[in-house]
Amino acid sequence: MNNAITLGLCNPPEPIYLYVHQGEINGESYCWYRYDIAQDKIIPVQQKGLTGYLSELRLTTKEFKGKDNLKLDIVVSADEIYVIRTGI
Repeated sequence: MNNAITLGLCNPPEPIYLYVHQGEINGESYCWYRYDIAQDKIIPVQQKGLTGYLSELRLTTKEFKGKDNLKLDIVVSADEIYVIRTGI
């Protein structure tokens, strides 16, 4: 599969958000997950490692239970754009 970004005007690729949380489902442990908003469902990521290039660190404010929460977004460029989001 060729995921090369064409130079010039284009729509930027949608990032894949990964959330940090150690857990276990059906005996399988994981350290991060994706979240499907439409289905309100956690999707564990079984792979333990992510290789790529750190392209950005940013602080993001997200509302949770009526309060603003500060999050750290770690943007990694790899085969896709990944945003690892964790609380601070």
